[in-house]
Amino acid sequence: MKQITSRDNPLFKSIVRLGRSSRARREEGRIVLDGVHLVQSYLEQFGAQGVELVIKHSAAAHPEIAAMHTEASVVTFSDALFDQAAPVKSPVGVLARAPIPHVTSRPRGQGFQVLLDGVQDPGNLGAILRSAAAAGGTLAHLSGTCADAWSPKALRGGMGAQFVLEIREHQDLPVVAEALGVPLAVCAPGAGLSVFDSDLRGSIAFAIGGEGRGISPELAARTDRKVRIPMQPGIESLNAGAAAAICFFEWARQNELSGGHH
Repeated sequence: MKQITSRDNPLFKSIVRLGRSSRARREEGRIVLDGVHLVQSYLEQFGAQGVELVIKHSAAAHPEIAAMHTEASVVTFSDALFDQAAPVKSPVGVLARAPIPHVTSRPRGQGFQVLLDGVQDPGNLGAILRSAAAAGGTLAHLSGTCADAWSPKALRGGMGAQFVLEIREHQDLPVVAEALGVPLAVCAPGAGLSVFDSDLRGSIAFAIGGEGRGISPELAARTDRKVRIPMQPGIESLNAGAAAAICFFEWARQNELSGGHH
């Protein structure tokens, strides 16, 4: 297996660039995957075409890495080079450069859609996508003020969600809302109806706003349902990711789509 030690190596330079820059990801049409779980999830969904695996020299014998059987091309980086290339601290020592996947939303029964408005924290964005994918979501519309769904931190937060949800970025959400053709629900602290008492059966969309600001007034004007999450006195609101997960799984419960799996 070829070992690379030089910072002048084109693959090293590309991985550093792709890890740091959403523009580079758009221009190259590629992303950096970090860690065994993400790499394996990608390979299972999309195969090894165009995927280049990079293994940290000292981690080559790690059981999880040794167990990875793939058609992808594989090189090793010296430990120092790998640590410089890794976009987040990789506990195991495997990265991959891979094409941005194109997922088309699958008709999964009557799944729900998500409109994300100004969710700027990449970890939160990934976590919301992860909850959506787990609860039966099929399509996520992201405003231009959201974090990049393909950044290493968002991918790490999503843990494979980006590989099963269709994701549309840089969307004009009020225009999307107009064309949805299904009810649009938003969580609002002052809403009269608890999410647990709302009728969420069938196809629906949820609008989720960023921390602090919430959804834009233009999008709020196009929501059909306002629901609240009942909370104990003294706590005003939940983190956007927690609130989203509660709504998504209440939808799953009412639609009995959980299938008994955790």
